[in-house]
Amino acid sequence: MHQVDKQIGQRLQEARIKAGLTLRALATKIGMDHSTLSSYETGRRSLSIPRLIEIAQALGHSPASFLVATPEAAVVVDYIDGDAERCLQVGLFLEALDDDTPEPAESEGRTR
Repeated sequence: MHQVDKQIGQRLQEARIKAGLTLRALATKIGMDHSTLSSYETGRRSLSIPRLIEIAQALGHSPASFLVATPEAAVVVDYIDGDAERCLQVGLFLEALDDDTPEPAESEGRTR
C-alpha cells in the first residue's frame, strides 16, 4: 500500500461523507461495486486517472483536488478549476507575492 493511495483514498472518503453519500450510494451512482470503492478509500487499491475523474465528478470536485499535497490547496484547486478568469486572478496574485522587489521604508534614506 502506497502512501499516495492512502492520501487520495482518505480525501475521497472525506468528500463522499461531506456530500452526504454512503459508500453504497456513491458506488451505485457511478456503477461500481461498493467493495471496490471501499478499497480505493482505504488505499488498498490504486486508482486509475479515468476512475478518479469519474469519482471526482460524481462528488462535484476537480480530480486535481485529490492529488495536491494539502487539503488547503485542494480547496483552491476546486475553486479555480474550469474557470479561466479565476485562474488568471490567482496567477496574478501569486506573481505579486513572488515579487522580490522590496518596497523602501519611508524613513530610509532620509537624514535630518
